[in-house]
Amino acid sequence: MTSHWPQPRHHEVLAQSRQAGARCGRFELTFSRHGGRTHLGRQFVSYPFHMTRPFALDAAIPALLTVYQQSSSGGLYRDDRLGSRYELGTGAAAHVTTQAATVVHDCHGQPAQQATEIALEEGAFLALTPDPLVLFPGASCSSTIQARLAPGAVLFLSDAFTCHDPEGRLRPFDWVGADVVIRDAAGRLLVRDNLEVTGAQLAGPTSPIGHWRVVSSFMLLGDPARLPIAEALVALNNTTSAIVGVTALANGAGWGIRCLAADAVTARGIAESLFGLAVLAAFGKPPMPRRK
Repeated sequence: MTSHWPQPRHHEVLAQSRQAGARCGRFELTFSRHGGRTHLGRQFVSYPFHMTRPFALDAAIPALLTVYQQSSSGGLYRDDRLGSRYELGTGAAAHVTTQAATVVHDCHGQPAQQATEIALEEGAFLALTPDPLVLFPGASCSSTIQARLAPGAVLFLSDAFTCHDPEGRLRPFDWVGADVVIRDAAGRLLVRDNLEVTGAQLAGPTSPIGHWRVVSSFMLLGDPARLPIAEALVALNNTTSAIVGVTALANGAGWGIRCLAADAVTARGIAESLFGLAVLAAFGKPPMPRRK
Protein backbone atom coordinates (compact mmCIF):
# COMPACT_ATOMS: atom_id res chain seq x y z
CA MET A 1 0.00 0.00 0.00
CA THR A 2 1.25 3.48 -0.78
CA SER A 3 -0.32 6.75 0.27
CA HIS A 4 -1.53 8.90 -2.62
CA TRP A 5 -0.95 12.15 -0.74
CA PRO A 6 1.61 14.46 -2.43
CA GLN A 7 5.17 13.55 -1.48
CA PRO A 8 7.09 16.04 0.70
CA ARG A 9 10.78 16.92 0.80
CA HIS A 10 11.55 13.80 2.83
CA HIS A 11 15.03 12.99 1.54
CA GLU A 12 16.10 16.63 1.50
CA VAL A 13 15.26 17.01 5.17
CA LEU A 14 16.99 13.77 6.13
CA ALA A 15 20.13 14.90 4.36
CA GLN A 16 20.25 18.00 6.56
CA SER A 17 20.07 15.99 9.79
CA ARG A 18 23.37 16.24 11.68
CA GLN A 19 25.07 13.14 13.09
CA ALA A 20 26.93 15.11 15.78
CA GLY A 21 24.91 15.50 18.96
CA ALA A 22 22.19 13.04 17.93
CA ARG A 23 20.59 11.19 20.84
CA CYS A 24 20.75 7.46 20.19
CA GLY A 25 18.86 4.75 22.06
CA ARG A 26 18.31 1.01 21.66
CA PHE A 27 15.50 -1.31 22.76
CA GLU A 28 16.33 -4.92 21.89
CA LEU A 29 14.45 -7.97 23.15
CA THR A 30 14.61 -11.68 22.39
CA PHE A 31 11.71 -13.99 23.26
CA SER A 32 11.74 -17.79 23.38
CA ARG A 33 9.12 -20.47 24.02
CA HIS A 34 9.67 -22.97 26.85
CA GLY A 35 6.84 -25.44 27.30
CA GLY A 36 3.56 -23.54 27.22
CA ARG A 37 5.03 -20.15 28.08
CA THR A 38 7.08 -17.42 26.44
CA HIS A 39 10.10 -16.07 28.29
CA LEU A 40 12.19 -12.96 27.81
CA GLY A 41 15.79 -13.79 26.99
CA ARG A 42 18.45 -11.38 25.79
CA GLN A 43 17.63 -7.74 26.40
CA PHE A 44 19.42 -4.45 25.84
CA VAL A 45 17.68 -1.20 26.83
CA SER A 46 19.39 2.20 26.80
CA TYR A 47 18.24 5.77 27.42
CA PRO A 48 15.72 7.18 26.64
CA PHE A 49 14.02 3.77 26.70
CA HIS A 50 13.02 2.06 29.92
CA MET A 51 11.44 -1.29 30.72
CA THR A 52 10.30 -2.71 34.04
CA ARG A 53 9.47 -6.40 33.50
CA PRO A 54 7.31 -8.52 31.21
CA PHE A 55 3.73 -9.32 32.24
CA ALA A 56 1.67 -12.49 31.83
CA LEU A 57 -1.70 -10.75 31.52
CA ASP A 58 -3.64 -13.49 29.77
CA ALA A 59 -4.27 -16.51 31.99
CA ALA A 60 -6.13 -18.21 29.14
CA ILE A 61 -3.18 -17.62 26.76
CA PRO A 62 -0.06 -18.49 28.79
CA ALA A 63 2.13 -18.30 25.70
CA LEU A 64 1.47 -14.56 25.28
CA LEU A 65 3.86 -12.25 27.13
CA THR A 66 3.30 -8.46 27.31
CA VAL A 67 6.00 -5.77 27.50
CA TYR A 68 5.55 -2.03 27.94
CA GLN A 69 8.17 0.02 26.12
CA GLN A 70 8.55 3.13 28.26
CA SER A 71 10.35 6.44 27.79
CA SER A 72 11.92 8.66 30.43
CA SER A 73 12.62 11.62 28.14
CA GLY A 74 9.21 13.25 27.59
CA GLY A 75 8.94 12.44 23.90
CA LEU A 76 10.93 12.64 20.67
CA TYR A 77 13.25 15.56 19.97
CA ARG A 78 15.23 16.82 17.00
CA ASP A 79 17.75 14.41 15.53
CA ASP A 80 16.82 11.55 17.87
CA ARG A 81 18.04 8.20 16.47
CA LEU A 82 16.11 5.44 18.22
CA GLY A 83 16.24 1.77 17.28
CA SER A 84 14.31 -1.32 18.35
CA ARG A 85 14.79 -4.99 17.55
CA TYR A 86 12.51 -7.93 18.39
CA GLU A 87 13.47 -11.56 17.85
CA LEU A 88 10.92 -14.30 18.58
CA GLY A 89 11.86 -17.96 18.54
CA THR A 90 9.71 -20.83 17.36
CA GLY A 91 6.22 -20.63 18.89
CA ALA A 92 7.02 -17.60 21.05
CA ALA A 93 4.32 -14.93 21.45
CA ALA A 94 4.65 -11.33 22.60
CA HIS A 95 2.72 -8.08 22.74
CA VAL A 96 4.86 -4.93 22.83
CA THR A 97 3.06 -1.65 23.51
CA THR A 98 3.83 1.73 25.06
CA GLN A 99 2.89 3.45 28.30
CA ALA A 100 1.05 6.28 26.52
CA ALA A 101 1.06 8.45 23.41
CA THR A 102 4.46 9.88 22.38
CA VAL A 103 4.88 13.63 21.87
CA VAL A 104 7.11 14.70 18.97
CA HIS A 105 8.48 18.17 19.71
CA ASP A 106 9.61 20.86 17.25
CA CYS A 107 12.56 19.26 15.45
CA HIS A 108 13.85 22.49 13.83
CA GLY A 109 14.45 20.75 10.49
CA GLN A 110 16.32 17.78 12.00
CA PRO A 111 13.79 14.92 12.13
CA ALA A 112 13.57 12.31 14.84
CA GLN A 113 14.15 8.84 13.41
CA GLN A 114 12.81 5.52 14.66
CA ALA A 115 13.97 2.21 13.15
CA THR A 116 12.58 -1.22 14.07
CA GLU A 117 13.80 -4.68 13.08
CA ILE A 118 11.66 -7.79 13.58
CA ALA A 119 12.51 -11.47 13.10
CA LEU A 120 9.84 -14.12 13.70
CA GLU A 121 10.60 -17.84 13.63
CA GLU A 122 8.06 -20.55 12.79
CA GLY A 123 4.73 -20.15 14.56
CA ALA A 124 5.79 -17.00 16.42
CA PHE A 125 3.36 -14.16 17.16
CA LEU A 126 4.15 -10.48 17.71
CA ALA A 127 1.74 -7.59 18.19
CA LEU A 128 3.58 -4.24 18.07
CA THR A 129 1.04 -1.60 19.10
CA PRO A 130 2.55 1.72 20.20
CA ASP A 131 0.12 4.49 21.14
CA PRO A 132 -0.17 7.35 18.62
CA LEU A 133 2.43 10.02 17.95
CA VAL A 134 1.26 13.50 18.96
CA LEU A 135 2.88 15.90 16.50
CA PHE A 136 3.55 19.36 17.92
CA PRO A 137 4.15 22.40 15.65
CA GLY A 138 7.41 21.91 13.73
CA ALA A 139 7.59 18.21 14.54
CA SER A 140 9.15 15.91 11.96
CA CYS A 141 9.56 12.17 12.36
CA SER A 142 10.41 9.17 10.23
CA SER A 143 9.69 5.56 11.13
CA THR A 144 11.00 2.45 9.40
CA ILE A 145 10.09 -1.17 10.10
CA GLN A 146 11.78 -4.16 8.51
CA ALA A 147 10.41 -7.60 9.34
CA ARG A 148 11.05 -11.22 8.35
CA LEU A 149 8.38 -13.85 8.91
CA ALA A 150 8.93 -17.59 8.93
CA PRO A 151 6.07 -19.96 7.98
CA GLY A 152 3.21 -19.98 10.47
CA ALA A 153 4.25 -16.68 12.06
CA VAL A 154 1.86 -13.76 12.64
CA LEU A 155 2.70 -10.06 12.93
CA PHE A 156 0.26 -7.30 13.90
CA LEU A 157 1.51 -3.74 13.40
CA SER A 158 -0.19 -0.55 14.56
CA ASP A 159 0.89 3.00 13.71
CA ALA A 160 -1.03 6.23 14.30
CA PHE A 161 -0.57 9.97 14.60
CA THR A 162 -2.47 13.12 15.47
CA CYS A 163 -1.44 16.76 15.71
CA HIS A 164 -1.73 19.27 18.54
CA ASP A 165 -0.74 22.89 19.07
CA PRO A 166 -0.39 23.59 22.84
CA GLU A 167 -0.94 27.31 22.15
CA GLY A 168 -4.16 26.68 20.23
CA ARG A 169 -2.96 28.60 17.15
CA LEU A 170 -3.40 25.64 14.76
CA ARG A 171 0.25 25.69 13.74
CA PRO A 172 1.05 22.56 11.68
CA PHE A 173 3.68 19.93 12.26
CA ASP A 174 6.47 19.71 9.65
CA TRP A 175 6.13 16.19 8.25
CA VAL A 176 5.80 12.54 9.16
CA GLY A 177 6.86 9.47 7.24
CA ALA A 178 6.54 5.72 7.72
CA ASP A 179 8.06 2.88 5.68
CA VAL A 180 7.28 -0.80 6.34
CA VAL A 181 9.04 -3.65 4.52
CA ILE A 182 7.90 -7.24 5.07
CA ARG A 183 9.86 -10.25 3.80
CA ASP A 184 9.57 -14.00 4.18
CA ALA A 185 12.24 -16.13 5.85
CA ALA A 186 14.13 -16.45 2.56
CA GLY A 187 14.27 -12.68 2.14
CA ARG A 188 11.63 -12.44 -0.61
CA LEU A 189 9.75 -9.15 -0.53
CA LEU A 190 6.10 -9.68 0.35
CA VAL A 191 4.79 -6.16 0.78
CA ARG A 192 6.01 -2.60 1.25
CA ASP A 193 3.89 0.17 2.75
CA ASN A 194 4.94 3.81 2.57
CA LEU A 195 3.28 6.98 3.84
CA GLU A 196 4.65 10.53 3.85
CA VAL A 197 2.70 13.73 4.48
CA THR A 198 3.36 17.26 5.62
CA GLY A 199 1.40 19.19 8.20
CA ALA A 200 0.67 21.86 5.60
CA GLN A 201 -1.06 19.27 3.40
CA LEU A 202 -3.41 18.33 6.24
CA ALA A 203 -4.19 21.90 7.30
CA GLY A 204 -7.04 24.10 6.11
CA PRO A 205 -10.31 23.46 4.27
CA THR A 206 -8.67 21.41 1.48
CA SER A 207 -7.20 18.82 3.86
CA PRO A 208 -7.56 15.28 2.44
CA ILE A 209 -8.62 14.00 5.88
CA GLY A 210 -11.22 16.73 6.48
CA HIS A 211 -12.37 16.94 10.09
CA TRP A 212 -10.85 13.63 11.17
CA ARG A 213 -8.27 13.98 13.96
CA VAL A 214 -6.37 10.68 14.16
CA VAL A 215 -4.77 8.82 11.24
CA SER A 216 -4.07 5.12 11.88
CA SER A 217 -2.49 2.35 9.82
CA PHE A 218 -2.52 -1.35 10.69
CA MET A 219 -1.11 -4.48 9.11
CA LEU A 220 -2.10 -8.07 9.91
CA LEU A 221 0.53 -10.33 8.37
CA GLY A 222 1.47 -13.97 8.17
CA ASP A 223 -0.23 -17.36 8.20
CA PRO A 224 -3.74 -16.91 6.70
CA ALA A 225 -5.09 -19.64 8.99
CA ARG A 226 -4.13 -17.49 12.01
CA LEU A 227 -5.47 -14.15 10.72
CA PRO A 228 -8.96 -12.66 11.18
CA ILE A 229 -11.39 -13.09 8.30
CA ALA A 230 -12.29 -10.08 6.16
CA GLU A 231 -15.86 -9.91 7.47
CA ALA A 232 -14.64 -9.42 11.05
CA LEU A 233 -12.39 -6.55 9.98
CA VAL A 234 -14.99 -4.83 7.80
CA ALA A 235 -17.48 -5.03 10.68
CA LEU A 236 -15.38 -2.47 12.57
CA ASN A 237 -16.64 0.17 10.12
CA ASN A 238 -19.85 0.53 12.12
CA THR A 239 -19.54 3.97 13.72
CA THR A 240 -19.96 7.53 12.53
CA SER A 241 -16.85 8.49 14.52
CA ALA A 242 -14.44 6.63 12.23
CA ILE A 243 -13.87 5.37 8.71
CA VAL A 244 -12.17 1.99 8.37
CA GLY A 245 -10.84 0.61 5.08
CA VAL A 246 -9.59 -2.98 4.62
CA THR A 247 -7.28 -4.10 1.81
CA ALA A 248 -5.92 -7.54 0.93
CA LEU A 249 -2.14 -7.15 0.70
CA ALA A 250 0.03 -8.34 -2.17
CA ASN A 251 1.44 -11.88 -2.29
CA GLY A 252 -1.17 -13.11 0.18
CA ALA A 253 0.75 -11.35 2.94
CA GLY A 254 -2.38 -10.51 4.95
CA TRP A 255 -4.51 -7.43 5.55
CA GLY A 256 -3.85 -3.70 5.47
CA ILE A 257 -6.23 -1.45 7.40
CA ARG A 258 -6.47 2.35 7.32
CA CYS A 259 -8.56 4.31 9.79
CA LEU A 260 -9.55 7.95 10.18
CA ALA A 261 -11.05 8.72 13.58
CA ALA A 262 -12.79 11.77 14.98
CA ASP A 263 -10.98 11.58 18.31
CA ALA A 264 -8.39 9.67 20.32
CA VAL A 265 -10.99 7.62 22.20
CA THR A 266 -12.47 6.26 18.97
CA ALA A 267 -9.04 5.59 17.47
CA ARG A 268 -7.99 3.66 20.56
CA GLY A 269 -11.19 1.63 20.43
CA ILE A 270 -10.50 0.59 16.84
CA ALA A 271 -6.89 -0.32 17.67
CA GLU A 272 -7.95 -2.39 20.69
CA SER A 273 -10.62 -4.17 18.65
CA LEU A 274 -8.09 -5.09 15.97
CA PHE A 275 -5.64 -6.34 18.58
CA GLY A 276 -8.41 -8.45 20.06
CA LEU A 277 -9.28 -9.91 16.66
CA ALA A 278 -5.60 -10.66 15.96
CA VAL A 279 -5.16 -12.53 19.25
CA LEU A 280 -8.48 -14.38 18.90
CA ALA A 281 -7.62 -15.56 15.38
CA ALA A 282 -4.11 -16.66 16.38
CA PHE A 283 -4.91 -18.36 19.70
CA GLY A 284 -8.66 -19.02 19.69
CA LYS A 285 -9.19 -16.88 22.79
CA PRO A 286 -9.53 -13.09 23.26
CA PRO A 287 -6.92 -11.10 25.23
CA MET A 288 -7.49 -9.36 28.52
CA PRO A 289 -7.69 -5.52 28.43
CA ARG A 290 -4.32 -3.78 28.62
CA ARG A 291 -4.01 -1.12 31.34
CA LYS A 292 -2.45 2.21 30.39
